[in-house]
Order: sequence, then C-alpha cells, then structure tokens
Amino acid sequence: MPCNFFLPVNNKEGTILPMEHILIKVYGSISNASPELYAAALEMVQEQNEDAVELDGTFFTISFEGIYFMMNEFIAAIKPHLTNDCTGRIDYIDVDEWSLTRFWIEGGLITQNTADLNHVMDHSGH
Repeated sequence: MPCNFFLPVNNKEGTILPMEHILIKVYGSISNASPELYAAALEMVQEQNEDAVELDGTFFTISFEGIYFMMNEFIAAIKPHLTNDCTGRIDYIDVDEWSLTRFWIEGGLITQNTADLNHVMDHSGH
C-alpha cells in the first residue's frame, strides 16, 4: 500500500500540503534592529513564509526552512538598514551541500564564514 506523508500548513487557505524535503535552513537574530530592517526582510520572505521573520521591539529573528532561500539577496536587502548598534548572526544551512554559512553582524558590517557541517564547531565561534 503506498504511503503519503502530509504536514498541516498554517497558510491562509488552511490547506494541507505534501511534505517537502528541507534543503535550506536559515536561523538568526539581530539586536537593535529597526522597523525598516524588518520591512526589508519581510519583503524578501513574504511569498515563501511571512511568519519566518519577526520583530519584537528592536530584536529581529528569522527562522526559515524550505527548499530555496535567496540568501545573497536577503543580506543585500537588510544591509542598508544596519546601524553601528546592530549585532547578531544569521546561519544559512545548506543540507544538500552539507555546509553552514554564518553571517556575523556587528558595527553595521557583515562578515561571513562557510564550513562543512562535519566541522562546524571549529568555525562557529564557540
């Protein structure tokens, strides 16, 4: 007997969609973020999952899982809204490539480092 897997989805239509293989995970936070940064981030993700980004006061978070995420475009969209007071990090995990790219945010600048997931603790800053 064939087996189908479905996950409930909290979308506007309330439909149940087939389970997807998660290829990309994006998690992170930025302290001292502005509403403009949040708006730029929301514009980038709203077609895929508008609930992936949140702003609580000045604390911005992103939590996304899916099959595709335009990370370079996302970083380009939020970068103009970073101030010298913004600090944080965003992790981009590519399960297919088995890699983690960490974007460090501090002093209005973004730096990044990519590591193989098998050696991620050597590069995580912990």
